[in-house]
Amino acid sequence: MSRYVRTLLPTYQPGGLKAKVYPHWRDSPTFTKVCLSKEGVRCVRSFKLASDELLVELIKREGVNYVIALSLSTRALELLTNLGVKVLTGKFSTVEEALRKFKEGKLFLLTLNKVRIGGLPLDP
Repeated sequence: MSRYVRTLLPTYQPGGLKAKVYPHWRDSPTFTKVCLSKEGVRCVRSFKLASDELLVELIKREGVNYVIALSLSTRALELLTNLGVKVLTGKFSTVEEALRKFKEGKLFLLTLNKVRIGGLPLDP
């Protein structure tokens, strides 16, 4: 088991702990990776994707365990889930605030659920 977790957040430039979290995952100008241990922040690194680089490649290369975002598409959630990445959301404005809430257990885990319905709800 790893002694720390690697989180990735979409952020405004230039990224980092003080950066504001970008409102949507897909079009973020920068992504901030933060490694956390029980003792606190172990490393902070910001990334700006090259024009041909895929976000999935960055996540795999950096060994990201958690994505913390305000908003993302169902497709993005599906891709991240298939990679084994847990996706968290909540109410926060900066990277520091998001990480504090993560440590305090105040974020929400996003999951995909398929539930069969009983047919059309058309009663005469």
